[in-house]
Amino acid sequence: MTDAKPVSKQDAWNFIVARYRDLTPDESKHLHGLQDAHGLDIVLHLFQEYLALRLGRSLTPDEVASAESQIAGWRSEVILPLRRLHRALDDPPSFTPDRPERAQALRTLIARAELEAEQAELYALCDWLSSMMAAPQIHGSDQPHQ
Repeated sequence: MTDAKPVSKQDAWNFIVARYRDLTPDESKHLHGLQDAHGLDIVLHLFQEYLALRLGRSLTPDEVASAESQIAGWRSEVILPLRRLHRALDDPPSFTPDRPERAQALRTLIARAELEAEQAELYALCDWLSSMMAAPQIHGSDQPHQ
C-alpha cells in the first residue's frame, strides 16, 4: 500500500464533524436508532465514509473488525459512560440542584467531554489505519492484494 494517501487526523475530524452536522433529521434519527439498538459506532461509521470519499478506500469486514477491536476498550470504558451521563441530564432526576442551570452546565461539560472522547477515538482509528497501511502486506501467493 505504498501508494496510499496519508491519513490526516484533522482532515478526518473536520470531515466527520461537517458530515454529522449535515445529517438530515431522518438520517440522524436512523443512525442514533442503530447506535442504541445495535451498538453502531457512529464515529467508525463516519470514518468509513471519510475513507471512501476522501481517500477512495473501503475497509474489508476483517478490517472493520480489527478497527472495532482497537477502539472497543475506549468506547466501552469512556465514551459510553459519558454518553449515559449526558443523556441522563437531558431529563435530570428530581434530586438535581435547586438551580436548573447547574444541571445544564454539567450536561454541557459532559457533552464536551464526550465529543473529545470521540475525537480521541477517531485519532486512534487514524493511527490504526496508518500503521496498517505502512505494514507490509503478506499474501499467500505473488498475486497483488485486491
